[in-house]
Parts: sequence; C-alpha cells; structure tokens
Amino acid sequence: MKRRFLLTVVTLLLISTLALFTLIGCDNRDNDESDPIVINVCVPDGSPAIAIAKLLKDKPTFDGYQINYEVVTGSEGIGARLASGQATIAIAPTNAGATQYNKNNGKYKLVATAVQGALYMVGKGEVVGNTIQEQLSSLKGQTVYNIGQGATPDLTFKYILDYYDIPYQATDVESSEYVALKYVSAGSELIPLLKQNKAKFGIMGEPAVTKANANAGTTTLFSIQDLWNGATATSGGFPQASVFVNSSILDGNHNEFIDWFLDKMEENATWVNSNATEAGSALQEAGSTALQGLSNAIVQKCNINIVRANNAKANVNTYLSALHGFNPQTVGGSVPNDAFYYVV
Repeated sequence: MKRRFLLTVVTLLLISTLALFTLIGCDNRDNDESDPIVINVCVPDGSPAIAIAKLLKDKPTFDGYQINYEVVTGSEGIGARLASGQATIAIAPTNAGATQYNKNNGKYKLVATAVQGALYMVGKGEVVGNTIQEQLSSLKGQTVYNIGQGATPDLTFKYILDYYDIPYQATDVESSEYVALKYVSAGSELIPLLKQNKAKFGIMGEPAVTKANANAGTTTLFSIQDLWNGATATSGGFPQASVFVNSSILDGNHNEFIDWFLDKMEENATWVNSNATEAGSALQEAGSTALQGLSNAIVQKCNINIVRANNAKANVNTYLSALHGFNPQTVGGSVPNDAFYYVV
C-alpha cells in the first residue's frame, strides 16, 4: 500500500511539473509572437499625398509596427477618417485637425506641418499696377473663381483682400466697386470654365494650376503663399496641411516611432523635388488619380516642407487665428491651446 501511495504521489508531482512548464512555454511564446502595433496612415489625394511619396515607394519598416497607407479622395475622405478615429496618422488640412482637437477632447495633435501652401491665382487677363495693392485692386469689376468655399483657398484670399482694404462679394453681379467671388468644388471643374472663357480668373492648387496653364491658356498671376506672407508678416507660406497623430499613440511610449516617421517624411521632402516621376508612379499605385503627369516643377510649387511642431507653432497660430476671425467654426470654435502641439 505504501509503495502504491508513493507511486501515486510521484506521478501527480510529475504531471503538475509538466503542466507548469507547459504554461510557462505558452507565456513565452505569446510574448515572442505579440502582434505588431497597427499604424494607419491616411492622406488626401493631391499635394498632401506627395509628402509621403517615398514612403509609399520604399515601404520602410519599424520594428514592432505594421504601417498601412491609404490615399483618400478630397477633404470629405480625410475628414471622415479623422472623425471616426480610423487614422493613426493623418496629413490633413490644418484647420480640420484643429477642429477635431477642439471637438473631440484632443483626439488628434499636431506633430508637424507638411504643405506650406500650394495655392495660386491664374488668369486669362492681366492685373494692372506696380504694387500688390494696385494689382489686386485691378480685380474690382471682375469675377474670381475659387475652390473650397469657406475653406482655406477661400478664407486666405479674403484675408488678403481685407488686408489691402479691397471690397469683395459672393455674387453673380460684377461691379467696379468690388471683386465678385464665385465658387466651384475643385480645380478639375474650374479648368473647363477657363478653357471655354466662362471664367477669367481662378484660385486653385497644384497640380491643377499647371494643367490650367497648359490646357486653358491661363498664366499664373499670384502665389497665394507670397500674398499671405506679405499680409501676415510671416515667411515660408502658410501651413495648409499638417501631420496629425491620434492620441492612442501619444502616451509617450511611441515617441521613437513618431520621430522615425517624421525623419522619413523629411527625407521625402528633399527626395521628391528631383524624383517626381518615381514619386508619381508610387502615388498612382497607391490609388492617387490627381497627380498624373507629376513633374519636378509641379512638386516644387507644392511647397512640401516638414516643420516640426516646436518650430511650426507660431505660423500655425497666425494661420488659425486668421481663419477663426472669419468663422470660428472653421477651427472648431476656438484657436487651440498649447496642448494642441505634440513635440517628439
């Protein structure tokens, strides 16, 4: 009996020990094969997408992270990704990111600016005068078409006209007393109007500007970036689009990855200026339809320049304050506080 009892005890001990080692082995396996952190990078088609062209081409990796890229259509597409929180990293209109910050408890924060303005006025007529004041004043009695009513192209132009004390009205009726403003949804809609002489002046972004000059007989009259700098005493354009990061990875544990990602964007900003053909191919493979025929000249006019949050703050505040002055809702009700900026 004693021998049978001892045999049973030894057997139970062996089973327990084996079970313990099995559990430890399972734990180690789970730790070694933990799932990567998924990063969804979303950009709207157009100049913001150029800011990640080299990343789309090279598909660089960072240990422990799985990076997915998506090129979406228009401001509506990127707005939906921000509102839903689907985007981990988004290159979006700066005021759209500010709106999300204000309305959703700081869901997204700005880590850098990426597009320092890619807007231009083209025309089939001339502007007259020796000074900017005189040249803009010569637009009174004319209609200027604009893309994005109530958004950056519209608000920046109005701000400039206000600075030079030039009246304007959104109207179909032209008058020598003011600049008449009319709106379309995109450059692709404005170019045919210019070609058919149904429009004489228009404000739009690259690459539509180059297409208009080539196909509609227009010339570039003004850089909205230069006019903005003159009106605001700033330099380098205005922060049209910025890099926003979801608060889900802003706990301090992912700063090394964010810093690495911005490094890659900085490399791209240098590379893309002289490698537009490769950049265009990578963008088209990723689903872009707005950047066909991309050239080095077009890329340079898109003003891709990565300025990190600590250096971008002053220009962003100036820009958002100007938009807020026209309509507080364009920035989500108020100019964001310092916590809007995330420095890595």
